[in-house]
Amino acid sequence: MPKTSFPYSEQILQWVWNEQLFNADQLYTECGKRIRILNQGVLNNSDGPDFKQAKILIGNLEWNGSVEFHITSKGWYQHGHHKDKNYDNVILHVVTEYQPCSVNTQSNHAPFTLNLLPHLHTDLELFLTNIRKSSHLPCATNLNFISEDVFNQQIEKAHQEYLDKKVDDFLCFYSPEISQSLAWKHALIISIFDGFGISNNRVPMQELAKKILSTPYNSMQNLQEYAAQLAFGSQMSLTWNVKGSRPNAHPANRIETAVQFIDLILQTPFEEFLDKNALDHWASWCKKIGIEKAGHPKILYATVFLPALYFLGTLYHSKNLLEAVKDQWNTYQAPIPTILFSKFKKLGLPSTIYKNKLGAIHQLKHYCAQRKCSECLVLKKAISS
Repeated sequence: MPKTSFPYSEQILQWVWNEQLFNADQLYTECGKRIRILNQGVLNNSDGPDFKQAKILIGNLEWNGSVEFHITSKGWYQHGHHKDKNYDNVILHVVTEYQPCSVNTQSNHAPFTLNLLPHLHTDLELFLTNIRKSSHLPCATNLNFISEDVFNQQIEKAHQEYLDKKVDDFLCFYSPEISQSLAWKHALIISIFDGFGISNNRVPMQELAKKILSTPYNSMQNLQEYAAQLAFGSQMSLTWNVKGSRPNAHPANRIETAVQFIDLILQTPFEEFLDKNALDHWASWCKKIGIEKAGHPKILYATVFLPALYFLGTLYHSKNLLEAVKDQWNTYQAPIPTILFSKFKKLGLPSTIYKNKLGAIHQLKHYCAQRKCSECLVLKKAISS
């Protein structure tokens, strides 16, 4: 690592401490006392020191308290910790700076100071140096070892997180101002319209669905005509992005398909959605509409319908429905274009781990693209091996 600075965030430094990605055998305070970490503490996501409930042997005494992190020691004063009583129980101030200054708490206590910079793992140094420069997956070219088992665990972790995310997305369309049954059906319809708006027309599709649902209709023909009038007339002034759209993906065709779901959903007795057999409704609807062989509806089944049912199972405490959704979510093979997983090929791992797995898409978008490597099991295992 550079001898005068740590060119990364304090969040990365906290992660290094939490995962113990450093050589802990020869740690000394700036005043020369030996440090042995008995317990690194619990990461604090609220106000106050970064880690609480730490247990550290300093010299011959065991200290129990908090640990605070800064890239340089002056951060202690810049953040006003010397005036904040919440920091009175800090026992160790960890920095990445040679010749740091000592600090004081509001009660005039001086926490011990540790410069962690010379103790960081060499593999971590290589990875952090290259992570921001690579146009590929950070771990594809910057790690010498990637565990297949751990990568599989990470994909499974991302897969479960993605279900939670899609449930949260569904909740954005759920209105508490109407009955639960109608609110759920409306949220499902808006979610379907949103899904058919991917990727460039999601917002206008949402607005169109909300407007359609606010108006009664007499027949499917009446509903289709009204939807087309709203979508392309002057009443709502919706802007559609049709650049590069294939015929089947054109907003006009997507709207026609989405509108058919409205009638099918509204006409289905709400009680039927509370049973585990509710999962069969999607295939039945797609067959009636004539899109049972299309790929996009198969993806919406997993990203829209299953999360909607999962929320419903949670709302009504239906164990059978929740278990049915979870089982389907974990085993469903989504028809995801293989081109989306091209970056994973550089890892040299079996494609069966991530192929047709919606969690792999979440892994790429949430972890890899955003460089959240400190939250990924793959890096933790590689650095600590």
